[in-house]
Amino acid sequence: MNLEKYKQVISDAIDAEIAAKQFYEQVARRIKNAHLKELFEKFAGEEKKHEKMLTGILNREKMDTAFFNFDKDFKVSETIEMPEVNEDMDLKGAIGIAMKNEELAMKNYTALAENCDDQELKAVFMDLAAMERNHKFKMEESFMDVAYPEVW
Repeated sequence: MNLEKYKQVISDAIDAEIAAKQFYEQVARRIKNAHLKELFEKFAGEEKKHEKMLTGILNREKMDTAFFNFDKDFKVSETIEMPEVNEDMDLKGAIGIAMKNEELAMKNYTALAENCDDQELKAVFMDLAAMERNHKFKMEESFMDVAYPEVW
């Protein structure tokens, strides 16, 4: 894969992280609950960190794949519907939205990898999917703490 094609893939991933950050910021502005507002602002901050990390990758002058290798996945996200954003949502719903967004990003990158004939580009997509899987896993851990407190 040539360097320009690689940079376009990373640039598209950066755009997705920016869109996710903007989504979390919009939700934070709508929610009445101060704790949830703070949580969504934190989610937006995480997406900003992802954007910064990908920008660092983009600015390198060589392709370097296999940045991420996370296999952890509780698959909790796949068992719930996307919660509805509303002013009175609870912590479970807030984390559920974040978890579902990470699941969708992971699935998008995985689908791109599965439909790619270029092995280097496929590796980039798989790395991005692994990064999103790790984010999803972190959200699933938080979700399990609030959705199933009786287990703890």
